[in-house]
Amino acid sequence: MRIRLEVIRLGFRRLTRVLAKMVKTKTLVAGAKTALARAGEGAHEEGPSVFEPEVMLPLQYYEAFRRKHLLEGEKALMFAVLEDAVEGYQRYLKSSTKSGQNRFREAEEWIDRQDKLWLFSFDNVCEALDIDPEYMRRGLHQWKQRELGRTEHVSTG
Repeated sequence: MRIRLEVIRLGFRRLTRVLAKMVKTKTLVAGAKTALARAGEGAHEEGPSVFEPEVMLPLQYYEAFRRKHLLEGEKALMFAVLEDAVEGYQRYLKSSTKSGQNRFREAEEWIDRQDKLWLFSFDNVCEALDIDPEYMRRGLHQWKQRELGRTEHVSTG
């Protein structure tokens, strides 16, 4: 029972972090859209000249290529949870701080736990995003072994 509560607590901590990041991003996107609309109000009716580059915000570029059907609603949240875990797994692998080591351990435990019951488990998140969880897990473990091997090789060389 205690282990299950720890898993739920870790899951809620990750969800909280992801939701905060999504809210911050959404606020920045809304601000960029507002600034773009204001800039358009005072603009000339003429188009850019042949010799002037056409300006495009990164927001406009990425929205043009975004696959809306994949990353809407719950799937966007699931993708953000997966992205946060992989980022923590890779960024904090060799961390010397206690908080960094905790972030790595949290991500590694979530990735390694094979659970089909919890909605935001690694297996369910991957499957909802059409990713084979075993393939992803194996790839992350191989990456970790390469990184740790690279560190040993450098320190002994």
